[in-house]
Amino acid sequence: MTNELISIIIPLYNKEKAISQTLMSVLNQTYNNLEIIIADDGSTDNSASIVKKIASEYGRIKYFHKKNGGVSSARNFGLSKASGEWIVFLDADDEMMPNNLEVLIGLTEKYNVNIASSNICVKEEDGNIRNIDLRITHEMLFHNFIKALIGNKAIFASGACIYKRSLLGTKPYNENLSRYEDADFELKLFVKSAVAMTPKVSFIHHGEFAELSKIPNNKKEKDFIFNIDFAHKTFWQKIKMGQYINEGSRTYTDGVNSMKARYGLSYYWKYAYLIIRKWLGVEYKLKQLLGFV
Repeated sequence: MTNELISIIIPLYNKEKAISQTLMSVLNQTYNNLEIIIADDGSTDNSASIVKKIASEYGRIKYFHKKNGGVSSARNFGLSKASGEWIVFLDADDEMMPNNLEVLIGLTEKYNVNIASSNICVKEEDGNIRNIDLRITHEMLFHNFIKALIGNKAIFASGACIYKRSLLGTKPYNENLSRYEDADFELKLFVKSAVAMTPKVSFIHHGEFAELSKIPNNKKEKDFIFNIDFAHKTFWQKIKMGQYINEGSRTYTDGVNSMKARYGLSYYWKYAYLIIRKWLGVEYKLKQLLGFV
C-alpha cells in the first residue's frame, strides 16, 4: 500500500464538546502517515485550548487561527496550509473509525482513481446508531458518481471521502456559502473523476449536532439551495439540483413558494429527480428479483 502523506483538514468553530473525540479518532488511525490541519475559524469557546493541549502531546497536529469567515473559508484556508498528496475534509464533531484512512487510500490505489468514498453510520441524538443501507454489496467503480448518489448506490460525506490534492485547486469551496456548501463542492468535483466506493462503514456522523429541521428564511443568502445555477450543467447534475430544490421546499418555511419564485421553470427539476429516483429504485428491485444483484 502507498505511504503518501494524507492531510486531514478540520474547520473548527465552537466545538469544545466534540473536538477532542474527533481528534483522537484521527490520531488512532491504522494509517500513520498523516497530518491534521486545524483551521480555527475564530472560535469563542474553549475549543482552541483543547486542541493546543492535545497538539502538545502529539506532533502531527498543526493549529491555525483565522478571522471568522464561515466553514467554506476555513476549509480553503486549511487546504492552503496542507502538505499532503491526499486530502480529507473532516467536520469537527464527526468521528473516523480506526481503519478509515486505510480503507480510503487503499481504494484509490486499487482502482487508480483520484477520489474514493466509504459508507457511514449515523449516531442519533438518543445514542442509537443508524446504518446507511446502500444498494451495493461490494466495492464499485463509478464513472457517474452523481447518478450513483441518486440511485442510493453511493454516499458522500466529509470525512468519508478522500481526494487527490491536484484535483482540488486552491479554493474548492465557495466562500459565499455556509449551508449546503458540500452540495456545490460535489456537483463540481464529481464530474471530474471516477470514484471508487465501498459499502464498508468506516466513519461515524454525529447526528446529535444536526440543525433543526425547519430553517428560517433569513438563512437563504448563504445557502447553496438558493444559489443554484442550472446553466451549462449536465443532465445528471440538473437531476441532483432537483434533489436540493426538493429538500429546500421541505426544510425552509414557505419553501415551495420561495423555490418557485427563485427558479421559475427550473423548479420542476424537482419532479424529474423524484421520478428518476423512483425508477432507479424499481430497476434495482427488478434486478434483485432476477438475481442480478
